[in-house]
Amino acid sequence: MRRLLGIIAFCILPFFQWRCDNTLQINGNYEEKVVVYGLLNYGQDTNYIRIQKTFLGENTSALNLASQAGENYYSAGELEVKLEQWKFGALVNTTFCDYVDGDTLGIEKDSGVFASSPNILYRICMPLDSSSTYKLHILRLEDSSIFTAETNLVQSFYLFSPTKPNAYISFADTGNITYTCKQAVNGMIYDLVMTFRYAEVRHINGDSTIHSIDWVIFDNKEGTGTIGISNLNYTLSRHAFYSFIASSLEVDTAVTRYAININYAWYAGGIELYDQYLNLLANLGLNEDYISPEYTNVNGGLGIFSSRYIEAANNLILDDISLDSLSCGAITRQLRFVGSASNHDYPACWEQ
Repeated sequence: MRRLLGIIAFCILPFFQWRCDNTLQINGNYEEKVVVYGLLNYGQDTNYIRIQKTFLGENTSALNLASQAGENYYSAGELEVKLEQWKFGALVNTTFCDYVDGDTLGIEKDSGVFASSPNILYRICMPLDSSSTYKLHILRLEDSSIFTAETNLVQSFYLFSPTKPNAYISFADTGNITYTCKQAVNGMIYDLVMTFRYAEVRHINGDSTIHSIDWVIFDNKEGTGTIGISNLNYTLSRHAFYSFIASSLEVDTAVTRYAININYAWYAGGIELYDQYLNLLANLGLNEDYISPEYTNVNGGLGIFSSRYIEAANNLILDDISLDSLSCGAITRQLRFVGSASNHDYPACWEQ
């Protein structure tokens, strides 16, 4: 998930340990543990799980160790990883996960503290059943250590507004817009991201390029339960759209811009993601001197194994009034968007 996943990066870092060159030794005896990061999505035929390991280095910088793939990735053959499907308390199916390098599959890992290449992942190539429970089973062959985790899958959910693709959407009036969806079964935490797509035509040579910018309308919004009977609502001013555009784009008098469409992505995360979010809030709160240990639902290991589902409302089109506000309104006029064909100042009032 996009915003929900940002929680993970913050929480995983303390799991990786190191030793400083101090007289006072602050670490206990080192015990290697697996670190799991996996979000299953039954809407996808292929899912990936990241499994790494804790590390400890004598008189070695933690940042240096983190940048070395061999220090935090397992080699092929070191782990046996399988996913078990359970239904009504019975084991239905067992699938062994493939050891793959995401770099060879076009899956790039974001750059950061930890080595970004190779991008070692464990691949699950089978459709998932939304009504089943899935148990992750990791066997470290060197010492027969076992690490387990389980999750119920977040199910699909209905979008009330916006919902229809290829429909028109308006941000032009002075009122509010309310985004509404049905809460998902097994979902407990939600994000909503809007993607605005536009084209730029450069005056000097006529070159046209397509661009997009993302607006996180809300993130980490809590649901009211996991049984999927309530709605989730979020209201904001329609004019906030124009403020977002103005804050995201640079003024460029050498281009003309054209609005293309708007896509919405609703992310629903499982109860484990919600529990981790609550743990993060506790760690950042006023009582941080009395916090609980970092959240994990991996038995014997560290990290998080949960599920998510993404519903999308794609290819929504700005209506004529919204196009004209984008082109002529005080907030975005300087960005040189073309208005609607029905505007008497077409193609653009900023040329007047």
